[in-house]
Amino acid sequence: MTYQTVVLSSFEEYLTTEYDDAEATLADYRGSEVQYRNEWLLRFPFAVMLKLSFAEMDYANRWCWQRFGSPRGECYDESSEYRTCMIDSSHCHDGAWAYLWHTKTEYNYGYCEWFFSSDPQHAQFLEFVPTINWGENFPK
Repeated sequence: MTYQTVVLSSFEEYLTTEYDDAEATLADYRGSEVQYRNEWLLRFPFAVMLKLSFAEMDYANRWCWQRFGSPRGECYDESSEYRTCMIDSSHCHDGAWAYLWHTKTEYNYGYCEWFFSSDPQHAQFLEFVPTINWGENFPK
């Protein structure tokens, strides 16, 4: 048995949580964040937003690596709790899925979004979500 704090969320919930009190002053920043996300959605049109711990994010990323190969973008796996890529220098991958850490909500928790290029990947990940936990490095 391991810790489990993951919650299925949405980009809209994230925006509401992150920008709830400053509609006018942060409109430009929020707009650029929405535009940046929309650029990811052009390449990876199937998205899942989760509110979770860093350990759960690393656990989920390892699961994705094992099923779909490496993600697209800069590789941060060197600092992962559940490392899959063993390259220690700065590098990027050109995979068929990606993830984007949006914000930290409290110590070691926040919003992360996964993007997939195919509906079957997306469906597999959604089936996996209820089993995401802190993994074997954090037994109860």
